[in-house]
Amino acid sequence: MKKRLSGFAISVICIIALALLALILVIGTDTAWGKVKVEEMQLSSADGDRVHAMLYKPKSATAENPAPAIVMYHGGNDMLEHTGTYALELARRGYVVINFDYQGSHDSDYASGTGETTFCGDTIYNTLSSYNFVQQDNIAVFGHSMGGGYASRFAAAYSDHVTLLMHLGSAVTPEPGDFNYISIVGDSDESALKRTTILDEKTGRTNQDITRYFSSEKLSQAWGETDGPIKPDKIYTVKGSDGNDYMRVFYFPHSIHAYYNVNNTAVKRIIYAFIQGMGGFGDIDGVDITDPSTYGKISTVWQWKDIGWVLEYLAICLLMFTVATKLIKTDTFRGLELKREASIGWKKKSPLWWVFLILLIILPPLLYLPGIKGAEIGLFPTEYNTDNPVTKIATKCLIPTKWTSADGTAHSLWLLGGTSNVYVEWQWLVAAVMLIIFFVYYFAYGRKHGENYRTLGFKTSDDGRFRISYILKSLLFGIIVVGSGYILMAFIGKYTQQGLHITTLQMSTLSRKRIMCWPVYFLYLIPYFLSNHLAVKSIGIEYDGTTRNLVKNVVKTTLITVGGLFVFYLAVLCQLNFTHTVMEGFRTGILYAYALAILPLTIGITVGNALNVYVSSKTRSIWAGLCTAVLWGVWTLCSTGGMTNYMIF
Repeated sequence: MKKRLSGFAISVICIIALALLALILVIGTDTAWGKVKVEEMQLSSADGDRVHAMLYKPKSATAENPAPAIVMYHGGNDMLEHTGTYALELARRGYVVINFDYQGSHDSDYASGTGETTFCGDTIYNTLSSYNFVQQDNIAVFGHSMGGGYASRFAAAYSDHVTLLMHLGSAVTPEPGDFNYISIVGDSDESALKRTTILDEKTGRTNQDITRYFSSEKLSQAWGETDGPIKPDKIYTVKGSDGNDYMRVFYFPHSIHAYYNVNNTAVKRIIYAFIQGMGGFGDIDGVDITDPSTYGKISTVWQWKDIGWVLEYLAICLLMFTVATKLIKTDTFRGLELKREASIGWKKKSPLWWVFLILLIILPPLLYLPGIKGAEIGLFPTEYNTDNPVTKIATKCLIPTKWTSADGTAHSLWLLGGTSNVYVEWQWLVAAVMLIIFFVYYFAYGRKHGENYRTLGFKTSDDGRFRISYILKSLLFGIIVVGSGYILMAFIGKYTQQGLHITTLQMSTLSRKRIMCWPVYFLYLIPYFLSNHLAVKSIGIEYDGTTRNLVKNVVKTTLITVGGLFVFYLAVLCQLNFTHTVMEGFRTGILYAYALAILPLTIGITVGNALNVYVSSKTRSIWAGLCTAVLWGVWTLCSTGGMTNYMIF
């Protein structure tokens, strides 16, 4: 009789297979299977600040046969992985590409002086100018969203060497300069739509018409269009200040601002536009660069790299669950397993059970817009402000929150800047409402039917004593579990030389300059995972100790906590795709950007929630699950590109 593999052995095999396949797909696609050399670079600016970059050098680019170069600026709050799609597609067609984190983003430092005028572009240009395999007078510069503005600065600063300026989802420039200029804006670009909102006089409601993006009289005159607005796909020719002719083109693919890099239509448009703007250099699969309608024939391979990133993410998650399962059976952590307590909750499928279940599902998406609007009123300002309500509360509680950085600016420990705080604001609002739901349940029903701190999962021993050692051991447990996933990402990243990017989800190994942010976000995230744990107790999900029941509970709880949020995301996405309008409420400030950010938020919370439920069910106590989930949240928040304050003293 053959011996069957254990569940642990199967998990290990799957983790290794997923990790190896991820490595193969990411590295293979990036390097065009050996035809392109990809090198991570840590450059230094004139002020001594670090500039993190990736160089894509085709083997065909040599001193004897130099190639055109492309400088790539990613969008605001992103990181270089976001534009990696275009970098690999262009490099395999013969271009030398430098993809980098611009000044203050992700792994590039803030400017400590005045040496940089183009947000690290000066450092990138100086690096390019030292390469004998680059055509020094044939450089293209590309910018997505906010990066488009920085790309324009680069093009203006080095106009004698720039052949093409390309904007993707960025402001159209009527008179960009003495170089070819191509602007690409999707018909469902939420950033552009938000800026083209007009009032319909008949209905009194706002309509959004993205064609206004290129219909200004000034723009038409500058591009030489005498018959109304400029026309997408039409190649215009204008006279530069030097008397030479330069190309102007506007492309209008079916795409959304946040998803240009995962929309094959947009990616093909971008490849076509680069080769067209650079005079036909590069392999474009025989497509006629004088006929924009033929761009669809271009072949792309970027999808394989994205699949590799998805597999890497799955390997990380599977490893954490495998380690948690095995770790809890070791001598060191076996004591975390306590006796099972009866589950209380409203009577299953009673009217109140249904009411509470529906509230748990619909409240997170209903609170999303009010939660992120905290960013609009400055709940988390970068600078220390004694008028801020959070600062006032902290000061009254005698919490030391203030310090002064090297430039003399006053900052607050509790008031970090960055997009991560926008999500935290929503999570705090959800936490407050979930606590109300829990208290209503507890005082109306739970307490009368035996609900107490033990059944709620707060016990630290079976004898009723409170043991701080149990909580400390739970924290260590969480560190090891999440740390195992972190080590796997670090191992894969050592060879891929980058983090991962799935749609708008960004993850990477943590920068040491953000080390002071880790404990702050640890405290920030506790209320959300704790309150959700308590609120779900109201519907009495029972764990009977079996693996099947445990998996069922993890899935069930995940659907409850993030299901409504995901449906809300789909509604936002469908409205953009089919009506080409930004959902009402997301049109002020930069709230439109957070509408589609629901997806990465949901992906991250799904894993955190699953870890929380899984570990808490195994231990019959909240502490180890809570620590694990919060540590996962700290990793995901602190590895994003959009943190504007690293808390450097």
